[in-house]
Amino acid sequence: MELNRQLPITRQKLAGKYLPFAILGTAGTLYALSVNRRRKTAGSSHAKVLKKIDHGTNVITLEWEAQADSYRVYRDSELIYEGFEPSFADNELTPGTLYSYSIESLAQGEVQKRMRIQTTTSVNHKEKDNVLEDLLITTIVTEGQISFEWEPIEGVTEYTIHRNGMQLEKVTSCTFTDRGIQEDQFYTYTIKARRPLQRSEQVKWELKSLIANAVGAIKKDCSTRMAADEEFSITKRIGPIRELLKPDRPHNLSNGNWQLRYTTFLKEEWLKNPNAASGDQYFKGDHRSFEPDSSQYRTRGEVFIDSDSQSALLSKSTGITEAFSGNQEPVESAQATDDGIQLEKVLADDDRIKFILKHSVSNPLVVSPAIDYVVCGVFYRDNEFDLIGSHDQAPEHEIYLKEPGTDNWQVIHQAHSKGLEMMADPMANHKWRYSSFRN
Repeated sequence: MELNRQLPITRQKLAGKYLPFAILGTAGTLYALSVNRRRKTAGSSHAKVLKKIDHGTNVITLEWEAQADSYRVYRDSELIYEGFEPSFADNELTPGTLYSYSIESLAQGEVQKRMRIQTTTSVNHKEKDNVLEDLLITTIVTEGQISFEWEPIEGVTEYTIHRNGMQLEKVTSCTFTDRGIQEDQFYTYTIKARRPLQRSEQVKWELKSLIANAVGAIKKDCSTRMAADEEFSITKRIGPIRELLKPDRPHNLSNGNWQLRYTTFLKEEWLKNPNAASGDQYFKGDHRSFEPDSSQYRTRGEVFIDSDSQSALLSKSTGITEAFSGNQEPVESAQATDDGIQLEKVLADDDRIKFILKHSVSNPLVVSPAIDYVVCGVFYRDNEFDLIGSHDQAPEHEIYLKEPGTDNWQVIHQAHSKGLEMMADPMANHKWRYSSFRN
């Protein structure tokens, strides 16, 4: 076999009921824009096997430890490099797209070690509303360990790492390695962080932060930090190492429909209207905990993704809002319009489909801030997916995914309400991202 040659690179193609909450003063009328700036990606991995990775809009450059006679690099199942140098630049890629690589280290023509890497290309224009949408994240899988590198989030000084719901470690760098992994197990990692409301436009930020801190100071169950801090959670679902490191893995294409379900609800049975002058003194809640199939909710939006036709369809519904007197006698009821639940910008090609789900729905009986959230979903033909979202920190939010050929809901994101005051525009949001690395 002729070594030290780069094979031709084929460009990868771009693949219920509503909230009872009246406005608190002027909080519901203030709006502020945030501009999120990026730093450079983390410089090195704890794994000590991937020395360097550079992300361009249409190129990814990998450099690894020199520990063999020669090397082979695959993108998905396509051989794109073989040679003596422990580095390679993959060109003609699509901006903002997940790519998966396998690097084989050879001695006398035999594979001695295999490494899997999932990473993404950068974009020309960063998303301003949600820093996580374009955040550069790299996952590295080798025998017995899983490593992560991620781009720093401006204003964050500490990250908390969780595995399968259990806290592992707090780190100040943007790298983490988990060793001693069982090779036949799935693992779900979450990187959690907080930061003060973004100081992008100083005057607007100061006003927004002042109101958020004031709300936190007067609310019994809400600290000033809770009201003025953004929350971040980055989750990666990783398949068994044994399967990921197999040679000649079958190209696992999805077949059928994906179903994404996003529900908002009120956990309380009864909620007091803070407006004492209103005849609607109480509102009835949903009185439940997280449950994907519950019929009690404020709003529900479902996206059905057809991997065969590369299309996405939206189903949406709302519950009934019921108001009661001070003696908890029925006063009035109404159903909010679902016009504020919209599926936008559905883009598709041979390898992936991308959509944006937007939601803004208010209490139909009283003037109140809306329940706001947005989700960007990308589903790839190789069965991987990437979901990025942002939502008010009230009420309860729950997001589930049903994969093709299964009847089981996979938990994507669940967030408890931090108080209905958190729906007002000056309050900090929760930003989240969930992606997979299984094929």
